[in-house]
Amino acid sequence: MKNGLLLDHCIEPGGDVNAGIFARALGVDTFELMRAAPTQRHLKDLYTIICVVRPWTRTASDSWIWYHTKRLERFGGRTPAAMVNEDRCAELKDFLEAGEALTRPWPPSFPIYYTPKDVRAAANG
Repeated sequence: MKNGLLLDHCIEPGGDVNAGIFARALGVDTFELMRAAPTQRHLKDLYTIICVVRPWTRTASDSWIWYHTKRLERFGGRTPAAMVNEDRCAELKDFLEAGEALTRPWPPSFPIYYTPKDVRAAANG
């Protein structure tokens, strides 16, 4: 996960979501996160949905992209972000946990048939 942060580290002892750590874990700016979830309740709902979706995506950043772009046919083409904004998090979570939303990892991985010979180790970049 980006910056080596786990989503579990975003929860403070009192049960609130730490927006700064959550934003870093998702690889987004804190301002962008607070624009998507301006209250603690919306942050908690966003956190809940991201945690359900995270195993289906390659990275936490992909989970963030999925949250904002995936259109769910069952909900009239609404995105998960729209569902949370409409206070329909429980309904969305039940739908996701039933496994109806994703049958394969999202976004799809592209097959890699070869590796260029000039690839350098990440530490040298």
